[in-house]
Amino acid sequence: MQVSKAIWAVVLGAGLACSSGAVLAQQCGAKGQMEDKAPSVQEHLQEMGKQLNLTDDQKAKLTPIMTSQMSDMQALKADTSLTPQQKRAKMMEIHQKYSPQVNAILTPEQQAKWKTMRREAMEKHKGEMGNGGAAPDHQ
Repeated sequence: MQVSKAIWAVVLGAGLACSSGAVLAQQCGAKGQMEDKAPSVQEHLQEMGKQLNLTDDQKAKLTPIMTSQMSDMQALKADTSLTPQQKRAKMMEIHQKYSPQVNAILTPEQQAKWKTMRREAMEKHKGEMGNGGAAPDHQ
């Protein structure tokens, strides 16, 4: 998995604003397997900063949000007591928790571009998964 692909997926999903499985998409290879090494928060912010033209102030405000979200996602990944369906549901809860926090930091123009980026990443991920858009089973 290329680093830029992983960053894109995380950025798009870093869910902060994801409406579906982009965060896990960002950490998954083409076969839906979780990668052991996900990009760091700083790598996510760097890519996000380039795509959305973030200010240093915005990056500083996004850092703790993205750190918390990544921590939640890593804990979810490590939780072996959940079924894949339960993990997807929990992932959606995590996205819904952080998305408003990210949007509060972005300008309306950045929010629109962020939404488009997430949608495109999800469409690309669905195509790669080849399963009609169903989220991958992450165990």
